[in-house]
Amino acid sequence: MVLISVSVAGLWLLLAPWQLLGVRSEVQNSLDDRLAASARMVASLISRQHLTEATQAGGESNAALVATPEFPSNLACRVSTLRGDLVALSQGAPAAVLETAVEGYSDREVGGEQWRVYTLVADSLVITTADRLDTRDALMMSIVLAAASPFALALAGTLIILWFGIRHGFKPLRQLSKDVAGRDIQELEPLAWDNAPEEVKPLVAEINRLLLRVSQALQRERRFTGDAAHELRTPLTGIKTQLQVASLTQGKQSNHALEQAARALDKLQDTLEQLLLLARIEGNAAFADAARSSADEITSSALVEVTHKAQERQIRITYRNPSSARVAVPAALASAALRNLLDNAVRFSPDRGRIDINCSLDGEWVLWQIVDQGPGAPAGELHVLTERFKRTSGNGGSGLGLAIVEAIASRFGGSLRLANSSPQGLEAQLRLPRAL
Repeated sequence: MVLISVSVAGLWLLLAPWQLLGVRSEVQNSLDDRLAASARMVASLISRQHLTEATQAGGESNAALVATPEFPSNLACRVSTLRGDLVALSQGAPAAVLETAVEGYSDREVGGEQWRVYTLVADSLVITTADRLDTRDALMMSIVLAAASPFALALAGTLIILWFGIRHGFKPLRQLSKDVAGRDIQELEPLAWDNAPEEVKPLVAEINRLLLRVSQALQRERRFTGDAAHELRTPLTGIKTQLQVASLTQGKQSNHALEQAARALDKLQDTLEQLLLLARIEGNAAFADAARSSADEITSSALVEVTHKAQERQIRITYRNPSSARVAVPAALASAALRNLLDNAVRFSPDRGRIDINCSLDGEWVLWQIVDQGPGAPAGELHVLTERFKRTSGNGGSGLGLAIVEAIASRFGGSLRLANSSPQGLEAQLRLPRAL
């Protein structure tokens, strides 16, 4: 309101002098035209007969003083001959002002008063008309007041109407602010503003999307806290028990307890790393390592971390069709996804078994196919293998590997597909977008 008021008032103040000068010029021209018209009117009324009669009757220049019939009282008029003999003078007219030989318009000052004078020479007569400039100024002021008063009233009325209009227009925003401010910190349901005005709907929609993201973030936080509390309780209890056994025994039994505690620590570390990675992926965290690598580099990186486990059990890993196509996924995440699939295949493969890795291009996608010779999974349970902490008896894993793979694939628009292979084993197909 302040901006609009100042802008409108400032604009009119800038335009007012220009308009005032234009009006003043028009008024002055109109009044000058009136002086000239008055002089011509007097010239047409006084004929040569009047001149002859006045000359014969008097003989002196001041013998024919008359008042011009119906002549405006705010004008002064003087009629004389070319010789200077006075023929007529309006009542109350200042003779000193009207005694001028300058034909046309002129300005004169007599007795501290400014006059506008017009002199016309016609048919041996000199007709002079004049009016006071202060009268003109008074007329000009009345015109300005007459023009400014309606504008001031219209401006005030416009601003009042605009003020009510703006208050009415912003009423939904004030109500929306009250609704948001009155919400509890745990109240994250969408705002029920289905009938909101069109100009407010985009804001309501964005607030609802923000509430949804905050709700999802809180759910992920609660889920992570619950998962961590549940999964870390057992390893910590086991470590504590083994350390107590080691402190109470000696020799082989003590060493065995310490070895068990070390294994439990390794498992605890692996579970923590997997939980933190899953939380970062599902939370859309920005990864510092955003470099893109080729499919062959990603596969080689994943193989380095599982080869040792495979060699301990004499499992042979074959890698076919290396591809130099770049993957549109950060190298660390793509490698982690493939490593989890390979680790899962090694864990379920029999000793002296074999794992086949095949990499190929499928349009805009890079496709990895990993086939092991393990027992596979019941057909009805394939769709739940990617759930958190879904374990098969005796596998020794954390139950997070496949869940992480699916989360990485979903985040970048890819997919993970699990199926039983023939004659036995499990086939995992990881599809990630290709960098074009």
